[in-house]
Amino acid sequence: MMLLRAGSDSLALAVELFNRPVELARAHAVLLLLGHSFEMLLKAVIYQRRGRIRDRGEPYTYEFKKVINVCRSDLSVIDEDDVAILRAIQQDRNAAAHETVAMSEDMLWLHVRSAVTIYKRILHEQFEQDLAEAIPARAVPVSALPPTDALAVVATEMEELRGLLVPGTRRGDEARARIRPLLALDGSVTGREDPPAELEIDRAAAAIRAGRPWQSVFPGLAQLTISDTASPGSLEVTLRVARSGDGIPVRRARPEEAESALVYRTSDPFQEFNVRLSRFGEMLGLTQYQGYALTHYLNLKNDDRAYFVKRNARGNIIYQGLSARALHLAREALSDPAFDMEQVVEAYKHRNRTTAR
Repeated sequence: MMLLRAGSDSLALAVELFNRPVELARAHAVLLLLGHSFEMLLKAVIYQRRGRIRDRGEPYTYEFKKVINVCRSDLSVIDEDDVAILRAIQQDRNAAAHETVAMSEDMLWLHVRSAVTIYKRILHEQFEQDLAEAIPARAVPVSALPPTDALAVVATEMEELRGLLVPGTRRGDEARARIRPLLALDGSVTGREDPPAELEIDRAAAAIRAGRPWQSVFPGLAQLTISDTASPGSLEVTLRVARSGDGIPVRRARPEEAESALVYRTSDPFQEFNVRLSRFGEMLGLTQYQGYALTHYLNLKNDDRAYFVKRNARGNIIYQGLSARALHLAREALSDPAFDMEQVVEAYKHRNRTTAR
């Protein structure tokens, strides 16, 4: 398949450029090629499963953001940890094409090494192909001193940013170019799909210059950890969102907090919560009523990362949508051997009868 070949070729070139000794345009070229490699790979997956990668009447195939959402929400090809990296790569690719972007060596290594790990797994699971056929093992991204602590990488990045933001140094543009990918990854960890806005970059720069703890500037990054996914001594690692809950709690800023919030990012809720409540059961291989019952059982309507409701001026509901997170939580519940759908449905019926009285 040409899509698959194009993806593997781009990944091979990204790895080659990562390993090159010359710094000229290195980071930009690596990020552009990483983005292209995953866009082609995920389009190949979708085409194999659905037979199309273009909406009827549209001149172009799906954009990168959409293929990530389809592979997560509809096809379950990638998990939430993968999505965090892929959305960051997507935004970094766009920044490399339309803005300026800069990364420390360790941060770039984390992105590339994580990308290779995710690509290798998808290629094997979906196409039964070994990445070694496209990229020799000797060419895998390496580092004389590979980072082992994601938080230490971010802390080092903060120290370097503070140096760039010292008054009188006139290196503000360079600092902004390094803040941009940090905010992209921070946002993707906390479930955002849209790129960092200029106002957000300004606020982050001001907070760093003022000496605020980096964990409060980038709360999503405080939840990251490096997980070993291969044999001891291997450099096969991936960047994953920690599930220990040790990171600073994060919530969306309310509209009235837009001016005071350090990070305020808006997105299109109809894209993020694109699974209609009425179709939730169908997406999980259940009936519509079972989908409603599962939504109630998992308390999804109280999770603002899983559920969105739109009301008209009278307060009547006109749209209810669920996100990829809701599908992930539902699939986790359904995979539990102790889960009993009949009990869930009966409890939902009882709740409805009680409420109606």
